[in-house]
Amino acid sequence: MKPALLAALLAAPALGLAQQNPVPSDTAATEGDLPVALDPVLVTASRTPQPQSRIGAATIVIDRSQILAAQAGDIAELLRFHAGIDIGRTGGPGQLTSAFIRGGESNHTLVLIDGVRVNPATSGGAALQNLAPDMIERIEIVKGPRSTLYGSDAIAGVINIITRSASKQQIDASIRGGSYGTVDGSASYANRIGAYGFSVQTEQQKVEGISACEGGTDKSGFRNNSINVKASADAGVALFEARAYNTQGKVQTYDSCNPSFGLNATAQEFRNQVLALSAAAQLLDNWDSSLTLSRGEDRIRQYGAPDTVRTIRPMLDWQNTVTVVPGLRALFGGQVSQERIDALSFGSTIHQTVDLYNGFLQAQYDNAHHHLQLAGSVLNHDAFGSRVTWNAEYGYDLYRRELYKTSLIAAAGSGFRAPDATDRFGFGGNPDLDPERSVNIEVGVRQRWGAHQTWDLRAFRTRYRDLISVEFDPSNNPDVDFGFRAVNIDRAKNAGLEATYRYVDGLWSGTVTGIVQNPKDRADDSPLLRRARRSVTAQLRRDFGIFYASTDMLGTSDRADVSAATGAPTKDAGYVLWNLGGGVKLPYGFSLAARIENLLDRDYQTAAGYNQLGRAAYGTLRWEHR
Repeated sequence: MKPALLAALLAAPALGLAQQNPVPSDTAATEGDLPVALDPVLVTASRTPQPQSRIGAATIVIDRSQILAAQAGDIAELLRFHAGIDIGRTGGPGQLTSAFIRGGESNHTLVLIDGVRVNPATSGGAALQNLAPDMIERIEIVKGPRSTLYGSDAIAGVINIITRSASKQQIDASIRGGSYGTVDGSASYANRIGAYGFSVQTEQQKVEGISACEGGTDKSGFRNNSINVKASADAGVALFEARAYNTQGKVQTYDSCNPSFGLNATAQEFRNQVLALSAAAQLLDNWDSSLTLSRGEDRIRQYGAPDTVRTIRPMLDWQNTVTVVPGLRALFGGQVSQERIDALSFGSTIHQTVDLYNGFLQAQYDNAHHHLQLAGSVLNHDAFGSRVTWNAEYGYDLYRRELYKTSLIAAAGSGFRAPDATDRFGFGGNPDLDPERSVNIEVGVRQRWGAHQTWDLRAFRTRYRDLISVEFDPSNNPDVDFGFRAVNIDRAKNAGLEATYRYVDGLWSGTVTGIVQNPKDRADDSPLLRRARRSVTAQLRRDFGIFYASTDMLGTSDRADVSAATGAPTKDAGYVLWNLGGGVKLPYGFSLAARIENLLDRDYQTAAGYNQLGRAAYGTLRWEHR
């Protein structure tokens, strides 16, 4: 399978050229006759709308049609079929899930919901396993540092989850069921009347699951209830919006997957919430301004133990966009936030309040051939003082003729992440830790072939300073932390090559992505954990009138890891996953979709000692009224 997937990456251009079909008349375009699916407009990379073809950073967009076809239980299932994003999951649905972008740590990825950060201040990584896909309109992913625009944590990249809104009247409902006792139900209503809009979506998930631990006997079930509400009003002088996102539930897991401690089943409750009020106005003909006040909450409470973690983060975000002259825009603003942390973990109590201030300035210039973006920011952190980060990106359209264009790209930027409360004061914590820093450099070429095809080839190098890791030394607090202690690694780095090919016409759509990288600790050249050196993904869809068929494939090499049972170094073996899906539109607004995941029934692990699902089948019945 691996040679076949690599061959598909190399053969994709020839396949696309052989299938040149006319673009349907109802297909919109952002430039010439290029379909929107090949050149979508993103906001996350620069905080302003930009076609993907003009963005210097490497980006990914997962749209609504892909989300529906995937029939995924959480967004990690959507992310893993994009090479360069490694997923580490400690068991089945609902278990702790991490995303590693281009070799960065899991807490180097900043996760946003409608632009509001949801990373907890206690452990860094966002709870991807709790985010229900049916409420999501699209996902925008930026690879590379974005601390300049979003502050701490955005070292390796940003994942912005954009939820559904009201654009016109729509009612829909769905029910999904399948293997491992999976039952999901969702319903939504959206409407816009004149200047007012309202939308609400709700989803309930239940999975009996599998044992999270290798060798465990108790199933690790998962229940999740989610709701997303938006209301907006256009008052003429300003557009006002109120948003509320809440997901909460219960997951069964294990205290430890080390048999020496006993495989004791336990459970925990969780809650992830985002509340926001925003106002946007045009202050002058060339000046747009927006203000957002938000409150985020992340909470976990353990059953059978006093352990609990809770983060509350109020934040004020102000953004201004000024058109200086045609083609030149200036962006300036900042964020003021406070992180309130209360936690009890393994006997370590944390009560902490941290104030953060971030001010940024960005300039964007675009003309027929040149695309330039320069940005800088100053972040002030209570414990670590002021830090400066920056980004510089330049694209030059070397060859431009009708629907054929070759663009050269160069990008560089720095990232910053302050140690979280657990790093400093939790189990194995170290109050003397320094912030993590990174510098990323990449060059690339983007090629557009006709109205249906694009290529993107990137070479990148990222260097980390003061990377935080956990070491074992019996002399380190043996009575409190069992010899574990968080420390700063002097140096770490990653370098690699990434290629993406996309094809879209009225009937076919497909993406093939491959990456070769080498993330390692520079002190001893040891590989960084749970990051594959080679992976390739392929997604293909064919529409047949009221029918569609799709397939997703993922091939990845082995990954360095640490055994959950012994703590000794080990490897997660490489594996290949192959999914098949399809659907049909039925009368009266109904549709039916089915999907088989892990068709080859591969036995694999993304975290050593933790089980993953085998072959599984799911079906979804959906009804829509517009």
